[in-house]
Amino acid sequence: MHRVTMMKLTTWMIALWLVGMSGASLVAQAGAPGATPAAAGQAVGQEPQDQFVPVKSLPQQDQLPASTLLITAYGFVWAVLLVYLWTIWRRLVKVEREMQELSAKIGEKSARR
Repeated sequence: MHRVTMMKLTTWMIALWLVGMSGASLVAQAGAPGATPAAAGQAVGQEPQDQFVPVKSLPQQDQLPASTLLITAYGFVWAVLLVYLWTIWRRLVKVEREMQELSAKIGEKSARR
């Protein structure tokens, strides 16, 4: 029962993360109000670049919000890692409790003989 609950929680977390990321990508594609998304990241009527252009000199609609995506990715990984470690800790506590109970039962049986 506990494993099923954790699986459902993990599934919901992944689903929410995917929905959030798809919304973020839609916002990033939309760019400025009134702008249309260009094919292959190029503005209509603009020549392809053959030289390095610093990110600071790019128009705002061509800049990728990398910090937001990076923070989201790290946050998701840390959340999954913490949930995983928490489940391991809970299972370890349960196993230790069962070992103590088994040890007590073995001690009782050996004392009877």
